[in-house]
Amino acid sequence: MRCSLTLRPISSTCPDSMRRIVELLERAFRYGITYPLLRLVFHNPVKNSPIKLESITKLLILRYDRIGDMIVTTPIFRNLKRLNPGLHIGVFASQTNAEILRYDPHVDSVYVLRSNWFRLLAELRRARREKYEVVLNFVFNRTTSGGILANLIAPKAHKVGQGDEKYQFYFNRLLALDRSSAHLVETLGNILNKVFGIELTEEDLEFQIVIDEDSHKRVDAFLAEERLRRKTEQAGECLPYVVFNLSATNPVTKISVRQANELALHLSQDRRIRIVAVHAPGDVEMKRVLSSLVRDRRCVQFPEEGTASLLEIASLIEGALAVITPDTSIIHFASATKTPVLGFFTPLQEMHEWLPFRVASHLVNASGDQPVSAIPISKMIQGVDQFLAPLFADMTSSRRVEQT
Repeated sequence: MRCSLTLRPISSTCPDSMRRIVELLERAFRYGITYPLLRLVFHNPVKNSPIKLESITKLLILRYDRIGDMIVTTPIFRNLKRLNPGLHIGVFASQTNAEILRYDPHVDSVYVLRSNWFRLLAELRRARREKYEVVLNFVFNRTTSGGILANLIAPKAHKVGQGDEKYQFYFNRLLALDRSSAHLVETLGNILNKVFGIELTEEDLEFQIVIDEDSHKRVDAFLAEERLRRKTEQAGECLPYVVFNLSATNPVTKISVRQANELALHLSQDRRIRIVAVHAPGDVEMKRVLSSLVRDRRCVQFPEEGTASLLEIASLIEGALAVITPDTSIIHFASATKTPVLGFFTPLQEMHEWLPFRVASHLVNASGDQPVSAIPISKMIQGVDQFLAPLFADMTSSRRVEQT
């Protein structure tokens, strides 16, 4: 879910015959009234010189967007803390992704962009009291709301954003970023290089999710009940498992009901593993699909009832032999937990920013301008078999070593 300080555009609720007129009025209001007024209110002289990281004590990062975006940003927190252990790092998160940071030792304060205005104002006041010296806006598609937040929270801070020149007045430094080929985490590393002169290696940029013991225990109880084992546990009567995620937030990456059923049927025929299926809480269609799959004993469902926390999902994926998913947020969970992952992709999305990072992976891509739901099932099954084959070989080899 994407969060924003802006209200829903009026034009999105208008009939088609009025849409263009309303859009023109909205644009005139934005450029003729809103931006000129904000330019009078916000005073941010241009400062393009690098900042010495060791010279600052408090830094705020704006990351109030999606779950995957927060996971990809975890190495940034870790490296900032490594290079300046006394640095107080605050993060303005969304209600969707804040849980990822609950036990992260590199983040000192987490603020949440609340949908309730009174609670949001309380969070803004709490953040403002810290008197942050530097603010980095990492929400690339919310430059206006990020600029407003940065100025409300830390009007005297050195504020860094990215985007068109028209947004310069929100920030002291506006970066021009080339996002045409780099992974998102590499782009974030590039921002640190431009702002602080920090050079980070690919190893430095590995994702990390800190999972608490209670989340591990809840997942372990589920695995024990289903007679499943984590990939790090020795072979016995319990089987290893593959996580199959049925949901995707982007319409062009969603799999069809038929694809979900055929993939689950194919996977369930392999007696060396069991399938643990998950879906997004609001995905009613895939919830019905999963109920049918469980009823036919093609897979088991996690959680069996209710909704799992993000850290429970992370624990489940950490223990899996592999993950299969059409959604990039689950790919980032797999990257963070070093679990091999197969992802379904389409050229209709910006693939390069969301690929698996430093983890064994296999991609099955749609052709041309087709969505994931147009990938032939035979191609999906072939990709799954190619992906799982070396994992089964490693599993057999490990079992032989244990027996000797």
